[in-house]
Amino acid sequence: MTGKREARSNAGESVGSFLTFLRDVKNLSGNTLSSYRGDLEHFTDFLDRMDVDCLADVDHRMLRSFLANQQARGYSRSTVARRCACLRSLFRFLTDADIIDSNPATTLSFPVKGRDVPRFLTEAEVEVLACESGAAGEQGLRDRAIIELLYATGIRVSELCALVTLDVDFASGVLRVVGKGDRERSVLAGWPALKALREYLDRERPALARAGEYSGDVVFLGRRGSPIDPRQVRRIVRAESRALVGGEGVSPHALRHTFATHLLAHGADLRSVQELLGHKNIATTRVYTHLTRSEIQKAYNRSHPRA
Repeated sequence: MTGKREARSNAGESVGSFLTFLRDVKNLSGNTLSSYRGDLEHFTDFLDRMDVDCLADVDHRMLRSFLANQQARGYSRSTVARRCACLRSLFRFLTDADIIDSNPATTLSFPVKGRDVPRFLTEAEVEVLACESGAAGEQGLRDRAIIELLYATGIRVSELCALVTLDVDFASGVLRVVGKGDRERSVLAGWPALKALREYLDRERPALARAGEYSGDVVFLGRRGSPIDPRQVRRIVRAESRALVGGEGVSPHALRHTFATHLLAHGADLRSVQELLGHKNIATTRVYTHLTRSEIQKAYNRSHPRA
């Protein structure tokens, strides 16, 4: 391997080159890059304990040992599977870039039996959450608009935080969002969500903007008047849902799951849901068909005399 230009570089340098490639060439989102970075930190920590200095010295057995180590330390199957996929991407990049001679991760696999069912709300829970959210909060109109919009459109929390006023067409009920990989798409919002959003923009956002001397056009602002961030949105959704539907609350992503599940349950076709969610691959959307079938099975078991 001595003929390769990065063979003597340490693992950290090679990982850095890979992350730069993902950011500048693959144009991955900040959240996805953060996930890759975290997974690779676990891997390089493992290599440090093994006294391995460069990725050119890693073989297939070592990769399998790392995955086994992660499983033994209590990480979920889905997390270990994601780290397996990350390593495949890393070593494919190193091989394609002529940094290493051969790819030790070519046959690396970590099958996940089944798939976790995403958390989603029933229609009755959504009705309570949508109707009563924001009632007690200091920024109640904003919080209610956030809840309504996440459920009505199925957009990601990062897309919600990046929304600007020009992205919202109240007349047509269409929002323009920029998703993963800077892919732009149009999503639909119903009258309740648009009404909640209009009330927030007219009655609450101006005061928030003045408080922070903010003159930009980002739709959702924090209580100090600066653009809201995903962590704040997650806290808002969890707090509202904890009070109204019980338990530990749900995440904004659960409202995205709920959006897709309810559409399919009421007859929407898979391609339309894929477009609205901004999924690049329809296989990602198919998980919601399993959710819908599960609900149908439960309804059948509850209702049919000879179920």
